[in-house]
Amino acid sequence: SQSVASGALPGASAYTVISKGGDQSEVVIRTLLGDYVEKGVNHGRKFFQKTPNKSSGDLVEVFLYYWDNRDGPNFEGWWFGNKLGGTQVWSHCADKGLVPPSLGWKIPWDGQVRPTLQVGPKHEMDRKEAEEKLKSISADVAKVDSEAKQAMQQATTLAGNMSNSHLLSQA
Repeated sequence: SQSVASGALPGASAYTVISKGGDQSEVVIRTLLGDYVEKGVNHGRKFFQKTPNKSSGDLVEVFLYYWDNRDGPNFEGWWFGNKLGGTQVWSHCADKGLVPPSLGWKIPWDGQVRPTLQVGPKHEMDRKEAEEKLKSISADVAKVDSEAKQAMQQATTLAGNMSNSHLLSQA
């Protein structure tokens, strides 16, 4: 068993867990969502602990870690659990890579893969989120610009019609 320091390691890597579906209200999904910081090494891979979100009252300890095949092939892979190698686990991915996989997480751990759950390096996930927001804002601006041009065109046409009728009444 490994002790877990309270702070992040110097130069520690960080991961973020998000959901791309409408399932954020599910307890397990809410438990997993958030930022994770590197805390050490377990079974030859870095392991991560979720940063508590005190504002949401989210005080559950969650770890993202790798477990090798010492307990059999069904237990090998990446896990979300309340402690390293603990029996309370929320999700499993059979991937054997050196870093947590982005997709392929089963919820519950022995259930179906949940394609909405995504794990990735925090800086990459933050960049993708910023790009998506920028695209959305750009689309909103283009729509407003188009609507404004259309309104100006209608106003110009209406003003032109009014001045023509004014000229006709003077003739």
